[in-house]
Amino acid sequence: MDSFLNDKSVLIIVVVSPGYKEDVEGDGDDEHGLHTKYIHNQIQNEFIQQGCLNFRLVPVLFPNATKRHVPNWLQSTRIYRWPLDTEDLLLRLLREERYIIPQCGADLTLTIRPL
Repeated sequence: MDSFLNDKSVLIIVVVSPGYKEDVEGDGDDEHGLHTKYIHNQIQNEFIQQGCLNFRLVPVLFPNATKRHVPNWLQSTRIYRWPLDTEDLLLRLLREERYIIPQCGADLTLTIRPL
């Protein structure tokens, strides 16, 4: 698990649900063995170390979740709603842009004529 967290080329999908918020903000231990709190703390530390810029976290809201279930520190980033934002989510995971920037044409020539 740590190798994936440390590999900066790997995108991390944060599946947001009411249970996720309860797991990461609650006082209890990780009783279901998913290491949710540990992973949450690791990605939060990385987010802070990156100056609160999100390079690889992909938060996805499931149908039973709302934006209030997203941890406060992650609310400033793009949040995808499943299944409404499926196309945008796939583009993000493939690291592709929705809109392709047109190529620049030939260099312009500037001609100055005195009057």
